[in-house]
Amino acid sequence: MRSGRIGFFVAGALIALSASVARGGSDAQTRVQPVPLGGSLANQEGERAFGVYVPTRFGGQLSVAASAGTLTPLSGPGNTPWQVGVEIGLNRHGWYLFKVTDADKPYTISTEFTQVAESTRKPWNFYYWPTKGDCIHEPWAGGNARVDTYQVAGDDVMVAKPGAYIAPGQDIVLPGPNGILETRPAPGDTITWFPNVYDDLTFLSAEGTLHTTPAPMLKFDQLFGTSARGWEAANSQNRDIQRWPGHCLGGAVASIMLNEPVPAPGSGMTADELKSLWAELGENHYNHQIGDYANEIPPGPPRPGLDPTDVYVARVHNMYERHIRGKKQALLSNMRAFPPRGTNTEVWNHGVGRYVAKYHAVPGRGERAVRIEMELQANSGSNLNNGDNKPRIVKYEYILVYGLNGEVDETNTSTNDWLSVGGEAMFAPLNVMEILNSRWQGHNPMITEQSVRALDLANGGAGSRFAMASAPQFRPVATYEAGRGPVFALGNNNAPNAPTPRRGFFGGFFGGGR
Repeated sequence: MRSGRIGFFVAGALIALSASVARGGSDAQTRVQPVPLGGSLANQEGERAFGVYVPTRFGGQLSVAASAGTLTPLSGPGNTPWQVGVEIGLNRHGWYLFKVTDADKPYTISTEFTQVAESTRKPWNFYYWPTKGDCIHEPWAGGNARVDTYQVAGDDVMVAKPGAYIAPGQDIVLPGPNGILETRPAPGDTITWFPNVYDDLTFLSAEGTLHTTPAPMLKFDQLFGTSARGWEAANSQNRDIQRWPGHCLGGAVASIMLNEPVPAPGSGMTADELKSLWAELGENHYNHQIGDYANEIPPGPPRPGLDPTDVYVARVHNMYERHIRGKKQALLSNMRAFPPRGTNTEVWNHGVGRYVAKYHAVPGRGERAVRIEMELQANSGSNLNNGDNKPRIVKYEYILVYGLNGEVDETNTSTNDWLSVGGEAMFAPLNVMEILNSRWQGHNPMITEQSVRALDLANGGAGSRFAMASAPQFRPVATYEAGRGPVFALGNNNAPNAPTPRRGFFGGFFGGGR
């Protein structure tokens, strides 16, 4: 069946080529020799005509080279001209014909086909703002395996028995409902600061060094007269050291849908702090309308031969090609864990805005079956103070089949094979999704779209009162919130209308004790 189909197309190529060769002065019709896409054909002699098949209608750059002689492009699909190494354009799938003349020795023909796709709006890097609070814990290395801190201050909570044995890295004291760690560690224990949205203006390390910290919701409260920081601390703290939920869903969606934020000078916010407010507004997954998607993909990891990821190959690649290449539209994807010690339950949401795909024919499988080396570029979800201001590069390799229409054949999945993952990936992605639109309202009822836009010169705030104002002198939590009543957690009668947080559903978290 496949060999017959090849013969049909080659015969068509021969008809188109015969006239071209005749016009070039040849006194005999020349048989077209197929050359594998992304491969080579050795030991060719004399003047010959060749053809290479491009299966995708989404275009790319087709390059052809001969190790000897002169190579001349003849015609592309529909008997149209083409140039070697130049973008072929959309809807130009089919046979590309060329000839080699004046070769004085045996030669090799080689071909390359590369498709580069990039979204119009490049997803910007962000920080995922974990909900884990600062904590006192046993050192990861060099500790004495004993709980040395015996007393807590403020509303802090002792979560380990004083004097008891404790494993490396395990928590001893956590913040209470106010979200601020007020206890100092005893010698033998240590303290770790986790930058989060409900931080104070400063953090005192175990060694006594005072650090300036991001404090997005504390600053927001002082700009708008709200209690967003207290609400977030009371309702969103995570106390499980093995799970690290945060705001990676909201940050990834915002990075796809919005311009990279520019804080109004009069707001006193940093770019990172402003991004955190957008991440909060985008964290409620019920507020995002999903269009096209591939979902519930098993982690694998993919391997050559039959495995559970294979049937998802066509759908996943169709998502990339139709949206990033065809529509220049970034996609949302949970790309799972980083190597080398990640687990398949980790959630890392990213905006995927660029890829480079290299195509190779699959021997013995017909001209529309290809092996694709895919290099995807996603944004960073851990960039704070430009500490990780670079993309996440993920590599997938798989075999799939295109239809006659130049699109991936999603009805022909039985012969697909997801071969491998690499780069900064260990598993297949959980999902790849198109975001159609979003309603910007997160779980914290005091953070509103209108107020955040007023702080953001890149997304509607150029005419706000903060654009030309002078930045305020922000006060620490102890001063600003002095005398205020506590913010009650959800379920308390004092907060009957507060939404239920669902941070753990899509939020990013570290695994393996990191």
